[in-house]
Amino acid sequence: MYITVFKNNGYDYLCLAKAKRVQNNEGKKVARKDIIYNIGPLSRFDDGKPDYIKRLRVSFKAGKPLIKELEEYCTNKEPLRKYNFNFSEGETACIGDPKIFSHKLIERILEELGIMSFFASYKGFTKIQYNIYSFVKLMVFGRLLKPASKLSTLKQNDDYYDSVLDTGHNPDNIYDTLRFVAENHGKIIRRMNTNLVKKSNRNTDLIFYDVTNFYYEIENPDDDILGDNGEIIEKGLRKMGVCKEE
Repeated sequence: MYITVFKNNGYDYLCLAKAKRVQNNEGKKVARKDIIYNIGPLSRFDDGKPDYIKRLRVSFKAGKPLIKELEEYCTNKEPLRKYNFNFSEGETACIGDPKIFSHKLIERILEELGIMSFFASYKGFTKIQYNIYSFVKLMVFGRLLKPASKLSTLKQNDDYYDSVLDTGHNPDNIYDTLRFVAENHGKIIRRMNTNLVKKSNRNTDLIFYDVTNFYYEIENPDDDILGDNGEIIEKGLRKMGVCKEE
């Protein structure tokens, strides 16, 4: 759900809406906005401070809306959805079709790690105008389900049951997203760790860190096999120091 503004007799009104994808007459899935709750005229709630609507949206996503009437929509959970799938033996879907599993499982994991709330809050306090969280989701989906280049990952947007990016998105924003993630990687890691500790009782007293490298602790390295002219025919297997070739 999200807060949107519409015109009524020349005045700005606030409402709570929910995006829904439906099938049109041509059989294509299109986005439709369903009104959940008519909040009222903006003038009734505006506190006169800058960026009221932006602050209202951020507060709503954080679960502490500036408008008290919206609190029930933050606390009430939607009923669980049930999905029934039928597969035939040998179909790709049997081993994990992205259209079925990506946003049902991976997106839920991102939410539990606090990634969604992190990007929502930072978007509210920066000048970022595009949906940065959607770009992050698409790149995560692509990296886990169908690894490809950044531009090829963008083309996977419509491969999922629900399109990840909004219609008319700017492809260049994927590089802006990468820069934002790089600049805030420490904060992102801390947010994920905090949620793992709270929700999964993660114990950080002892941490194993995988550096994805191998090395040998030996007194002398294995000798190389040399040819008649001194060229190396075969390198010795064990060498001192870090190795990424094993």
